[in-house]
Amino acid sequence: MRVVIADDDGITRQILRNLLIEAGHTVVGEAKNGQDVVDACQAHQPDVLYLDINMPMVSGFEALPQIRQACPTAHVVMISASSTLENVRQAAKLGVGGFLVKPFTPAKVLASLPKTKA
Repeated sequence: MRVVIADDDGITRQILRNLLIEAGHTVVGEAKNGQDVVDACQAHQPDVLYLDINMPMVSGFEALPQIRQACPTAHVVMISASSTLENVRQAAKLGVGGFLVKPFTPAKVLASLPKTKA
């Protein structure tokens, strides 16, 4: 699957990139803020998007409507160190396909991928 990773933390992006590449997926883009992720989705049309909630400029939640417009079929997995009930509910309300809590394990990352190509 073609994947875009959006997280303001470079180490998190690197860990996700390495896990996904090892699992046979292609990381087609990365972003460190909410505006860049919209641009990356428009440019790369990913099958899967890992989207951090708390990012500079525009949050993941704020960017999601534009992302959905640019990539309506992308499987979105929200990422956050804060798994508050409010965050989980908002993610579900916005129709995301999964929620990863930092720190995450390789098994949880791979389990968050869709079973078939989006």
